[in-house]
Amino acid sequence: MEHIAAIMMLIGCTQGNVECRELPAPAIGFETVDECRELLQPAISEAKGANEVVHGRCTEVDPALFMEDATIVWKIAPSGQLDVQVTFDDPASPVMVAEKAGRSTVLSK
Repeated sequence: MEHIAAIMMLIGCTQGNVECRELPAPAIGFETVDECRELLQPAISEAKGANEVVHGRCTEVDPALFMEDATIVWKIAPSGQLDVQVTFDDPASPVMVAEKAGRSTVLSK
């Protein structure tokens, strides 16, 4: 099985950094961070045709955790830099369900 060591995130914006959305990357994951970085600038250049501003970033991920459910959160910092955070959901962690009167119940996944 192929190990994923990095993901590429491309964000296209119109009207500065006000209206931004995720853009498709050339691949979902990369075996090395260097492979991702090598393809980053060409991907940004290609996406600029339809977007006023394009931000891109290669983010390292732990290959051992990549098969877990992941959450990817991105934002554009005031400096204009794309910040990407990848967190992996722990399948062993309990799920908290709020109940009436402030009680809670723990459910196992």
